[in-house]
Amino acid sequence: MTVPKDRNNPDRQDQASGTDEHMEAKTELNSILKRSPIIIFSKSYCPHSARAKSILLDKYSIIPAPYVVELDQQPLGQPLQALLADNTGRRTVPNVLVTGRSIGGGDDVIALDEKDELASTLKNLGGQWVQDISLYIHFEALAQRYLLGEALRAASMRVDEIFLKRRTTRDFHSTEESDRLPLRNFDPFERPTARRHRQFSLGHSTAHAVKMRYIHSEERLPIPENVKVHIRSRVVTVEGPRGKLVKDLSHIAVTFGRPEKDVISIELHHGARKGVATLRTVRTLINNLIIGVTKGFKYKMRYVYAHFPINVNIEKNAETGLYDVEIRNFLGEKYVRRITAQPGVEVITSPNVKDELQLSGNSLEGVSQSAADIQQICRVRNKDIRKFLDGLYVSEKGNIVEE
Repeated sequence: MTVPKDRNNPDRQDQASGTDEHMEAKTELNSILKRSPIIIFSKSYCPHSARAKSILLDKYSIIPAPYVVELDQQPLGQPLQALLADNTGRRTVPNVLVTGRSIGGGDDVIALDEKDELASTLKNLGGQWVQDISLYIHFEALAQRYLLGEALRAASMRVDEIFLKRRTTRDFHSTEESDRLPLRNFDPFERPTARRHRQFSLGHSTAHAVKMRYIHSEERLPIPENVKVHIRSRVVTVEGPRGKLVKDLSHIAVTFGRPEKDVISIELHHGARKGVATLRTVRTLINNLIIGVTKGFKYKMRYVYAHFPINVNIEKNAETGLYDVEIRNFLGEKYVRRITAQPGVEVITSPNVKDELQLSGNSLEGVSQSAADIQQICRVRNKDIRKFLDGLYVSEKGNIVEE
């Protein structure tokens, strides 16, 4: 007996064994495809496969029933998966085949089911081989939905009775049957789908509740003797001993009045809750203008540093008349921080206290915004702010003219 020439060649042996395995997988695949028009190739531990099997096996009644092949429990699992990849272009599981054609994996099955297109797709691809496809009827869920429907119908009848009674007693509307408020768009036997919920709505009167409105709301503000307030088109002009301030409030829908010579009234008719809240805001804004032209506002800021002393230089721009603030050596950095104060704000270093700035002016908004700009430009970044506390912080708020 002679020995074949390729017995001692391992490459030839591997190639031969691979060819044999491929042929066995092809034979096995043909045998599997004959067992049912719908074949589900999955793996027992795959959650996507479990979801697809749940839809095809538990939710739908398919005749003949789909045949499931667990590739991880199949002796030829890997060759079958490779053969499926060559034939269908899909190597992952689950892989659902209908008469040999793949309709996709778990996400594809879920998407078709949500669109109510799964049954029609299986029927079209299966043809005469798929005899029947229908939904399983879960009697427990059906009973619960029936009871829910009865409860909602009872609630709807109760709402109808209440509105009918109101219309009859107050004689606002007719009491005809067409004016009653039936419950619409409800079917207790409708099959629910994922990500889509049926919305129930009552009539127009109950669906859109009327917001409560205040018939008349008013705030009053007394005016000092040495202050003049002029309001035109909701633009407020206040003049006093320290100067003149103007505030545009045209974006707020309120009405100004002068019930007395030294009193301003701020009124709102038929306003909602948020509209009424603006009355107090407008009153506070005008009061700040009055304080600004009589007493002014002053903020004090202190330098805080642990090792690197902060240097602040203040210069007044000759062209604009605004104060420019330069902050150097913050945390030892070479970068120079510059801030331009708001118009009407004076910035000086405190003559009596070391490492202190004083910001003063008639406008509270200008003074506070300038202080905020200085504080924000000296924020510590990319470091632990519990340890690095360097910066310029507001230490005191008050008025220029103290009582």
